[in-house]
Amino acid sequence: MAEYSGVARDMGITEDEIDAVQSIVMAVAGGRVRATFREAQLRAVEKRKTKSGRSSY
Repeated sequence: MAEYSGVARDMGITEDEIDAVQSIVMAVAGGRVRATFREAQLRAVEKRKTKSGRSSY
C-alpha cells in the first residue's frame, strides 16, 4: 500500500484523499468478508436442516 501511496503523492493527490480512498477500500473489503461469512452460515444451517430431515421452510 505504501508504494501506491507514494505514487499517488507524486501525482499530487493529497493525504486526505488517500485516507478517504483507503477507508472506502477497507469498508468494501470488510463487507465482502461479512457477506461471504453470512453465505457460509446460511449454507451450514440449510445443510443441518437437510441432514436432520426437517423441511427448509
